[in-house]
Amino acid sequence: MKVWWLAGGAAVLVAAAAVTTVVLTGDDKPAPVKVSTVKVARGQVGTTVSASGTIQAQASRSLGFSTSGTLTELDVKAGDVVQPGAVLAKIDASSAQDSVDQATENVSNAQDSLSKAETAHDTALATPTANPTPTTGTTHGTTTGSGTTGGGTTGSGTTGSGTTGGGTQGGQSGTQGGQSGGQGGTQNRANQIQQTSDNLMNAQQRLNNAKLSLTQAQAKLAGTVITAPVGGKILAVNGSVGSQAGSSVITLAGTGDVVVKAQFTEAEVAHLKVGQATKITMPDSASPKYDGKVMQIDPAGTVSNRLVRYAALISFDKVPDTLLYGQSATVAVVTASVDNVLSVPSTAVHDGTVTVRVNGKDERRAVEIGLRGDVNTEIKSGLAEGDEIVAAGQ
Repeated sequence: MKVWWLAGGAAVLVAAAAVTTVVLTGDDKPAPVKVSTVKVARGQVGTTVSASGTIQAQASRSLGFSTSGTLTELDVKAGDVVQPGAVLAKIDASSAQDSVDQATENVSNAQDSLSKAETAHDTALATPTANPTPTTGTTHGTTTGSGTTGGGTTGSGTTGSGTTGGGTQGGQSGTQGGQSGGQGGTQNRANQIQQTSDNLMNAQQRLNNAKLSLTQAQAKLAGTVITAPVGGKILAVNGSVGSQAGSSVITLAGTGDVVVKAQFTEAEVAHLKVGQATKITMPDSASPKYDGKVMQIDPAGTVSNRLVRYAALISFDKVPDTLLYGQSATVAVVTASVDNVLSVPSTAVHDGTVTVRVNGKDERRAVEIGLRGDVNTEIKSGLAEGDEIVAAGQ
């Protein structure tokens, strides 16, 4: 047994030595490293920062009725997409309609009262003042004076008791009476005008109040119907037909308010700015990339596992119809970009030099670089469009 073991061990050592000899002394040469070349091209160079997030509504609206009532109609359910002005729900409107009918009648009555007040006021303004001058009094005194000469010609008196006294006094009395009558007529006319003016103002005020009450009643009637203020998606419905409607019945998110809320690190958020172009990708690999923009960056970060992250809202240039709230998404924000510049793959640039292949031979060449992008690097000088560059294998 021992002899066999020793023989077996020797055989193993010989085999190992043989393999080692093959490896170390074999004639095989290492396979040459493959290299690839590209040509200097003109195009766009850009840098991006990426983050994951979720689809959500930028702002939701809680819709309810302006008055209490029993829910008589419910036309939507959660998940429905509605157009602006679409009827979503209704409550019993009989009481509100009665109020509108009564308010309408009150406006009609107030309008009639105002018309009558205007007519009375116009009539008072057009009526002339009674006895405006004392002419009648003066004439009467002159005509009916009691005597021209005295009461006797001889006797105890030389002349009568008066020459024209009676007529003059009568004229003066008539004049005073005419003046008093004229003043009285003027005052009565002024009082009448003032009264009709007051009546006119009161009638106008009653009409204004009646119209205000009608407007309020109409608003309450309109409040018995919930319509969509904007196009959007129904997030929640509270209540059912026959139940008492609450202050919040339907939650609506505007279709145009859909955003991606993504979280960026401190290093990434330092490069973000509102308005930067963004590409949005859904989990489904078959979905296209959607264009968007950075619309808001939170000024305060949140800490998770000692890592500070900042939330940013990314809006869609055109919101897809198939989006689901809560759906995950990935955003790539273009933080820097230059267009129509010469560029080479970033892997081809080493310490400010590139390898150029000229007539089958490779040579190192110094270049001036600009923006170093995610894939390509901008070349400001040192190369020409169409130059062949060794991109890999160096």
